[in-house]
Amino acid sequence: MDLLKLKSNNFIKNNMDINLEKYKLMEWLINLNDISILNRIKKIKENPIDNSEWSEDISNIEKELIKVGLKDYKEGNTFTHQQVMEELNEKYGL
Repeated sequence: MDLLKLKSNNFIKNNMDINLEKYKLMEWLINLNDISILNRIKKIKENPIDNSEWSEDISNIEKELIKVGLKDYKEGNTFTHQQVMEELNEKYGL
């Protein structure tokens, strides 16, 4: 019986935590003036299960960095995990 009460209290506590988080978000949203964030929130509201490409949600700089990384990979400009760990060990004694 005590276990049942404990589980029940945890549910209520978790539910209260969710409500508190919702309240904090509403308070933050009321004071928000960034239209780009508002548009992102609206998009989530309209389509809660987002099947869009993740690349639509990253900046152009991030896209360029990914391209550079893929180019490096194709050209063999990479390091193995072991090489990185050895260098860290030499440099920082890790």
